[in-house]
Parts: sequence; structure tokens; C-alpha cells
Amino acid sequence: MKLCWSVLSALVLSGLLACGGTEAPEVSEPLAQESSELVTCSTTCPNGSTVSCSGNTCSTFPGESVECDGFYRICAPDSACLFNSSWCSNLAGKTCSPVGSERKCCINRKPTGNCYCMIGGTWACTVTP
Repeated sequence: MKLCWSVLSALVLSGLLACGGTEAPEVSEPLAQESSELVTCSTTCPNGSTVSCSGNTCSTFPGESVECDGFYRICAPDSACLFNSSWCSNLAGKTCSPVGSERKCCINRKPTGNCYCMIGGTWACTVTP
């Protein structure tokens, strides 16, 4: 009978070892890796300063602004363009005198325009070449 129990025990023990025992196998899964490379955009403003930003996406509007991930960094307007009385959009078509006079004006926040007092006494603006 002892021999029977010994053979039976040996069979059960060898069966457990052959099947990997009673421990649960370890499962190793690679961790998700996220990599994001930032891009940088910059532009030189009319006054010589630079604006820049970094993000997943960016766009440059030369001499005006940069945009990164939906946020804008805008060039400070030229000091001559701080006052809306210098904006071409506010001068064009307004009364002026004397006819033939001219003045600098700002187009798109840049002092790149000339306004002329036309016949009829109204301002007309053009971009300075």
C-alpha cells in the first residue's frame, strides 16, 4: 500500500511540476510610451523684437504674430500705430485739408502706409513700397 501511495504521490507531484506548478504565470506588458516633440515658431517684429512660442503645432505670420496650439503671441504695434488716429482704416474717406497734403499711416499695425488728401478733401491711403 505504501508503494501505491508513493507512486500516486510521485505522479501527482510530477504532473504539477510538468504543468508549471501552482503559481500563476507572470504577464509582462510593455508600458504605453508617449512621445511628443515640440516645435518652435518665431518671427521678427517691425520694431526689431522677436516673438516666439513652442507647441505641438505652430504657425508663423511673418512680422505680425506666431500661434502655438491655438495661443497667439502678437508683435507689439509700432509706437506710431498705437493710436487709432494713425490707422489707415480710420483715416480713409475722412475729411482732410489742405488738398495735396500727405501723412504716414498704419496698415495692419505697421507704419507702412501713406495717406494723401485727395481732391474733394478726403484721405486716401496706399502702401509704401
